[in-house]
Amino acid sequence: MRGTDMASPRARGLGAALRDARIEARFGLRELGRRIGVNPALLSNWELGQRVPTPVEVAGVLGALGVTGQRKAWIMLLARGVSGPSWFSAGSQADPAHYTTLIAHERVATSVTVWAPLLVPDLLQVPDYARLVFGPDLRDKEKLDQVVESRLDRNRIVFGAGAIPARMFIGSEALRNHFGDAEVMLRQMRFLKDLIGISRAVTIRLAPSQAVTQGAFSRYTMKDTSDVVYCPHHGAGVFLVGKEAVPYTGTIERLEEAALSPAESLARLSVVVDQLLKEVKAQRRATDAGLTQLLTGEEPTTDEEPTGDESTTDEPTTD
Repeated sequence: MRGTDMASPRARGLGAALRDARIEARFGLRELGRRIGVNPALLSNWELGQRVPTPVEVAGVLGALGVTGQRKAWIMLLARGVSGPSWFSAGSQADPAHYTTLIAHERVATSVTVWAPLLVPDLLQVPDYARLVFGPDLRDKEKLDQVVESRLDRNRIVFGAGAIPARMFIGSEALRNHFGDAEVMLRQMRFLKDLIGISRAVTIRLAPSQAVTQGAFSRYTMKDTSDVVYCPHHGAGVFLVGKEAVPYTGTIERLEEAALSPAESLARLSVVVDQLLKEVKAQRRATDAGLTQLLTGEEPTTDEEPTGDESTTDEPTTD
């Protein structure tokens, strides 16, 4: 990609990695430039992905910053493979190169459109839900906590003063997939429901999971008006640009046609919240009954379900 105007995904990832390493080492651009004999303006272009340093130049930067070990290895891996517009990133989002490339795009995007047919979108996940998503693959608690913290840190692109416009299309299956933990799902659904009413940057619309044939993806519109489409897969991620990203414009148009309106989506989420609340209360009653039997050795008495108006007398409000 050297000499072209449009930054490739890998060039953006490399630039972000160099920038993070410089900031952590407490170096300014001018100081680093003097240390390695490179113009600070060129260093800035490297960090923005607008120009691409050679592997030798990257090694010089890392040497000046004192970067060694595994971190140096994956940054050099990025440096040796920046040619070509699109990029396949092996490893999950817990992989440093994959994660750094992803946030490099989110940092400079002007808007994002997300299709999440099976799970709540990354950028809208509450901590406990994120743990359920990553838990089966990350058994190390410390590593899991780091990944969840990093995922929540990404949320700043859609929340806060610097939030960018975000269109979130969520598939119907994502509302049903609660990993066997209804209480966590209840908190997650309430969060989505609240967002529809209070967020100015985020638009949430529900759609049938079979509305389009494409799997989950995020399309980032960049400051240079180019589009980058990110497709997450199990243990990998694909970043598409140029003609490879073009078909997703039609996919988003089909999602627009198939999805419920924000108001209809809010009504549907309200129904889901009510259903989850009933499920949670039933689980709690069953747990309490089991504890009673364990402690007393007696079969717990079960009250018949109230009928008519009595069924709602002890229901708390969900608003």
